[in-house]
Amino acid sequence: MNGPSHERLDALREGVEEQEHELHVALEELEGVARRAFDVRRWIRARPQLWIGGAFLVGAWIGVRTRANREV
Repeated sequence: MNGPSHERLDALREGVEEQEHELHVALEELEGVARRAFDVRRWIRARPQLWIGGAFLVGAWIGVRTRANREV
């Protein structure tokens, strides 16, 4: 290989490596955002009374349905 061709190839490799690194950084940032957005524990900690009430209502609804099915 001649000089200019070799230099151009090296520059292309460096560019690809930089873009690959930027892609990895962007994916890590996206992963962090996705984790924070879907962190159910954080939602529960923010409003525990709401979740307790919801759990009670769901449990009561299931209990009523189960009891109605047993009586049939």
